[in-house]
Amino acid sequence: MSTLKNNWLTEDHIDFEYKKYMVLGYMQDIKSHYDRSELYPTLAEVIEHYKNLKQIKDNANNIKKGFSKDVSGIDWEKMELIHKQENISDALFNELELIIDFSMPLFAEKIHTGKEIYDTVEHDLSISTVGITPLRKDEGYLIINTANHQEAYVYQYGFSVIKDVQESVRQLYTEYVSTYTYTINNTFEKIKHDLISTRKYLPNPAVYVIKNNVEIPFNETLLPVAKRFFVTKFNV
Repeated sequence: MSTLKNNWLTEDHIDFEYKKYMVLGYMQDIKSHYDRSELYPTLAEVIEHYKNLKQIKDNANNIKKGFSKDVSGIDWEKMELIHKQENISDALFNELELIIDFSMPLFAEKIHTGKEIYDTVEHDLSISTVGITPLRKDEGYLIINTANHQEAYVYQYGFSVIKDVQESVRQLYTEYVSTYTYTINNTFEKIKHDLISTRKYLPNPAVYVIKNNVEIPFNETLLPVAKRFFVTKFNV
């Protein structure tokens, strides 16, 4: 996958035609991934680029007020232009505005398309428990069963709590355990029993199964969507 650097807007020449060519090439690459239903890391990267451009555009009035100074780059952490103490015309700033105004709708469209794919995949997912669920559910196993219903990918999961001044956020972490072949004779209940037998430090784990019925890339789409789906449905 080709990528755009964080500083693509100011890297090399700040020239509309040059940046237009760069962005259109990137959009074509994004489309090729979406055509294969590959969402990650593509969608997250597109969202980040859009947020960066929007923040710069939202700060445009303040930037214009200080534009008696030359622009030497952008501080991507603070989302501010970096200035040099030189007088220039408005040409450079106008060029940046042209690039941003051209690029933002393209990024927005790709975000919309990516979310449509995400929603379609998520809508097809289902979740169920395996056996009796213990009272302590913050740690256990998550089984992801693919569309052909043969592979059962097992992940140990857990939740950590991240606290800040305003709120506490529960964050999911996972660790790959093993891949089982799911059959009539090797059911999810038997897989759970095998996990308990071989991984004795979780003697009474909560075990959940997420199933999907459409063939999609596992690492690029099914796994990340299933994890987020699991978080939203965790109290089943």
